[in-house]
Amino acid sequence: MYDARQIANWFIQRSSQDGRSLSIMSLLKLVYIAHGWNLEIRNTPLFENKIEAWQYGPVIRDVYNAFRPQGVNISKTDPSFPQDVDVNYSNFLEEIYEIYGHLSPFKLSEITHEAGGPWETATKWGGWFAEIPNDLIKSHYVSKRQLANAKNG
Repeated sequence: MYDARQIANWFIQRSSQDGRSLSIMSLLKLVYIAHGWNLEIRNTPLFENKIEAWQYGPVIRDVYNAFRPQGVNISKTDPSFPQDVDVNYSNFLEEIYEIYGHLSPFKLSEITHEAGGPWETATKWGGWFAEIPNDLIKSHYVSKRQLANAKNG
């Protein structure tokens, strides 16, 4: 298991290979989406950091606090956390990046704000800053997989 800031470092490093920086919003969404798919695929959290339902979507406060001081566009990794991950996770994160990494922050926001999704459910339960529990995130991504399989099957 990783720290969410290490996963954020991986995405920052990967986008810089493409000559891009990520907005703080994109970075937060990518880390969250990776966590959700990891819960669905591996049945285990990618990280233990708390995820909260903020006004503009799911936020990992630790990631926000570590990277937001850079401004809106994030180009530097956090040296307090490693940038590399195990090869199996690196391949997984590469898949997430290939699918979601080039989407606009607003498209990523739309994806994480789906009606009936974890963010909306958590805000209904506890308002802004409510914790979004892993079981809620996992069930959402399991449903996404089932829908995709039904469409393709």
